Amino acid sequence: MLYKSMLFVLCCAFSSTAFAERWFEVEVLIFKQRPAPFLQEDFSLKKGPIKAKNTRDLLTPSYVAQAKEDCINGDPRFNSTSLTDSVIGASRSNLCDETIDYIASYDTLPLSPNAELRDDMLDTYLLNPEQLQFTEQQSELARKGLTPILHTGWRFKGERKSRSQSLKLYGGKHLQTQPIAADTHFSNSFISVINPVQTFAPAVQKKWELDGFFNIYLRHYLYINSEFDFSEKLENGELQNARFAQFKRVISGEIHYFDHPKMGMIVQIRKFKH
Repeated sequence: MLYKSMLFVLCCAFSSTAFAERWFEVEVLIFKQRPAPFLQEDFSLKKGPIKAKNTRDLLTPSYVAQAKEDCINGDPRFNSTSLTDSVIGASRSNLCDETIDYIASYDTLPLSPNAELRDDMLDTYLLNPEQLQFTEQQSELARKGLTPILHTGWRFKGERKSRSQSLKLYGGKHLQTQPIAADTHFSNSFISVINPVQTFAPAVQKKWELDGFFNIYLRHYLYINSEFDFSEKLENGELQNARFAQFKRVISGEIHYFDHPKMGMIVQIRKFKH
């Protein structure tokens, strides 16, 4: 009897561990629809901000790292290195510090945020662009004249709804007033005095074409709950937001299409190491 009881406990523990270790990777490709001149829907109704629980932002650190690397490499949107620096051997990495609002330096965010190549199951993480598989879908969008605004993916552990993470996704053009150069930043070092680097005044609110949250949870099946604002500037200069909110039960391995008058989304969830 004792042997059977121990065997039962071990089986339950193994089953629980196996369930907890169900990992997946998801790939998401979001694009703008072509303007529809006879669209009947009215998007003038103001909506409150999108709310989500247990949120996680993987994109911002990636966007910041890419912009900082651009700064170090002398990207034109940052002040270029002066001749004096090259003479005295100053490191540009000392000038591209944390005082710069790197997100504000973008007019348009990168289509695919960069990330290191990983193959582990330690924590939710972004896929490297080389790990994305929607090559055919991107070609099809190009043939149809549709513009992608975000193509990314991440690996995550399947969780029940209450424990699942809502990932913040945003991309496209910066629709606010173009960032204005703030007072030139100087550090106490001689190098910074002779070669200031342009900083950007932080915007009160950074408004991008796409902004929202994407949630996946596991309950026998996989469920996608996504909510975004797609924003565009009207001819009178005002911003108009179209709310995209869709919920769908999906099967891993299948490619799913989400349609909306202003934007479209292609999603595939793939099993990872199981």
